[in-house]
Amino acid sequence: METNSAILTKSSNIFEGMFTEDTILEKSIALRIRYHMQRKKISQPKLAKAVGCSRDTIYRYENGIVPEGNMSIEILKKIADYFEVDQYYFCNDYHVFVDTTDDIPLLLRETRKELGMTQRQFVAKYNIPLESYKKYETGDAVIAQKYWEKIISVITHMVE
Repeated sequence: METNSAILTKSSNIFEGMFTEDTILEKSIALRIRYHMQRKKISQPKLAKAVGCSRDTIYRYENGIVPEGNMSIEILKKIADYFEVDQYYFCNDYHVFVDTTDDIPLLLRETRKELGMTQRQFVAKYNIPLESYKKYETGDAVIAQKYWEKIISVITHMVE
């Protein structure tokens, strides 16, 4: 029978293994920010000043209060620069898509037309508000993450 000490040691080792750098990459943006702040022993006010935002913004990002799709790509890239990691380290796939795709409105129009759909048909099929979608196609608004997830799955299936 194992002693309490042996059980605690095993539990501690398992817990530490959960937070290796590799597993942090797979977790939320908030966890990655918190991990690097703790690792570098940096406070929210210090990070906020370094990246040019408010302490409240850092607090809200670090604690997952702001949905990932609403986080500023520019702030996330500045945080990455501060911690000297890849510029998209704190970004998710949506952020990278929005930041690296040259002409999202054109991509949306071409995808919809390749499917042979009008805007009304497209939004009805993928449950996207028509007025919002019109703004996405004209470039008057950045596509919201929840709608991007629907559209990117359409684009991915068209390519396959």
